[in-house]
Amino acid sequence: MSGITGVFSRNENGRKFFDFARASVETLKHRGPDYSEIKSSEKYLFGLTCSAETNKEESFNDIYVSEDGQYTIVFDGRIFNYSEIRSELIKAGYNFTTESEAELILKSFVCFGKNCFSRFNGFFAIAVYDLVKEQLILARDRFGVKPLMYYSDATAFIFASEMKAILQYPIRRTLDEQSVFEYFRLTYIPEPFSILKEIKKLEAAHYAVVTKDNIEINKFYSVENGLFQGTYQDACVQLRELTSDSIRLRLSANASIGCFLSGGIDSSIISVLAARHNPDVHAFSISFPETSYFDESVYAAEVAKMHGLNHTVIPVTESDFLSALPSVLDYIDEPFADSSAIAVNVLSCFVRKHVSVALSGDGADEIFGGYRKHRALAMIAGTNKAKRMAFAAAAVIPDVFGRGNKFFDKIRQLRRMGIVASMSPGERYLFLACFHSDSEISSLLHLSHNYDMSRIQKLLNLSRHDDMNLVLQNDVKLVLPGDMFRKVDLMSMAASLEVRSPFLDYRIIDFAFSLPSNWKFASTYSKKIMTDSFADILPQSIIKRPKHGFEVPVGKWLNGALLENIRNEWLDDKFIKHQGLFYPEKIRILKNIIERGHGQRYQSLIWSIIVFQNWWKKFM
Repeated sequence: MSGITGVFSRNENGRKFFDFARASVETLKHRGPDYSEIKSSEKYLFGLTCSAETNKEESFNDIYVSEDGQYTIVFDGRIFNYSEIRSELIKAGYNFTTESEAELILKSFVCFGKNCFSRFNGFFAIAVYDLVKEQLILARDRFGVKPLMYYSDATAFIFASEMKAILQYPIRRTLDEQSVFEYFRLTYIPEPFSILKEIKKLEAAHYAVVTKDNIEINKFYSVENGLFQGTYQDACVQLRELTSDSIRLRLSANASIGCFLSGGIDSSIISVLAARHNPDVHAFSISFPETSYFDESVYAAEVAKMHGLNHTVIPVTESDFLSALPSVLDYIDEPFADSSAIAVNVLSCFVRKHVSVALSGDGADEIFGGYRKHRALAMIAGTNKAKRMAFAAAAVIPDVFGRGNKFFDKIRQLRRMGIVASMSPGERYLFLACFHSDSEISSLLHLSHNYDMSRIQKLLNLSRHDDMNLVLQNDVKLVLPGDMFRKVDLMSMAASLEVRSPFLDYRIIDFAFSLPSNWKFASTYSKKIMTDSFADILPQSIIKRPKHGFEVPVGKWLNGALLENIRNEWLDDKFIKHQGLFYPEKIRILKNIIERGHGQRYQSLIWSIIVFQNWWKKFM
């Protein structure tokens, strides 16, 4: 577990940035609180902060320099097939002086060149400086688990694990208005863009070669699209074997490891199989004793009882959430409005008191089709025109229902389903990927141009959205790095907890996309092949239970605990006018809705504004 930063000086003026490296490293301390280091030469500077407990026992993953002095490496992440690659390199004649993964990665780079990145099974953000060629090489793991951002101008190239670390350097800050629109529509900003024009994100599965005059970015991996050769039962057996082996690789012996157990299918599978590999693995769940609608702890307890797991339930109250809220907002260095980040942070902070690493079920929904939108798209794609017209009739249901109530949720879902059914296949995915409509955001933001959807469209394959595997691949491209990984990385790193996700082993993802999409969807439940493959270890009560998000009661807070800040800070009339980004009349309407106690209906939009305003005040 680490945080990294660095500067490649393109000319003498670029060296001025070296003076700000210590401040940059300090902002990353949560990512690795035990050790920090800075190394520099005339052309480059690397900074690192890391954790002792999650690194190899004999060595920190320090900033490593090759024996001949040509290469220097700094990296964040974990290589789970470390032993296999190390043995291969020893056979090829390479000697090792440490147990660090930094040395392993660097010698893999020397041996295999840029092809080494596709050999690694794990998650990583890597920077290598080549003293002879005077070039910097950056690389990011296949699915974007670990973040890597950069800034580039004529004098220097700067990179870091988080935007806040780059903002410690004296760079320009120009708001990207297109990114602002995308944030308010999606609640996050998709890669490779950021909220600032000057800062970009290196996309997942890409590497960059940076010289004094140029940046060349290339892709080193794409999801395999081969066709599985076998029966459905063969596929179930293979999925069990791959999942078990992925968990085995992620249970490194030198770190204390627990599991997030939510009570859903994904985390239950991970927790049960992890305990079979290591009975000492501890499972942790959250309960919401004050808000039964959000509470899934009874299902988690059923899984734990069925398999005799070491299990701890963490009761979380509204007071706990509100206590965590200031630090959550403070740690967000780019607008990000998935409110479940608060719950991830509370869970991570508690779990970190007991273990240094946690396994999670992240990724399974995106590759096996676990979200409500997936079932909706599969259902619509599988119906004839007459049935789609019947679905479309639901679009006329008034949009007056909030969240946090099962009946209202069903009405809201039915209305959304009707709207989607009336669209062409190419429009459906983007509609369901967005939380707010183009017209809604255009009426909110007072910016110089209207929202242009084409920037997101170019990132995705929207050609055939009756092909559910293509829908899921777009989620892997857009939702996983933009929302899920961003949330988990930020909130777990804020608690100095490393999270490992066995379903994100590239072998499982390649396997998943080799399967026919109808093996993933059933008429009554999602993630069909996952459920069938592990049915013998799952309680019947959770097998066909609808997907339940990891949500927090934001709507309740709007006219309660957050009301004073909304009035006097985030949506203050003078501040809104001075800021010049929002239409003041629209903001006044939202404030009146909140004052009347009806904020739940707009809680996603209002929360997005709150997060944005907090970010603006801190960084702009």
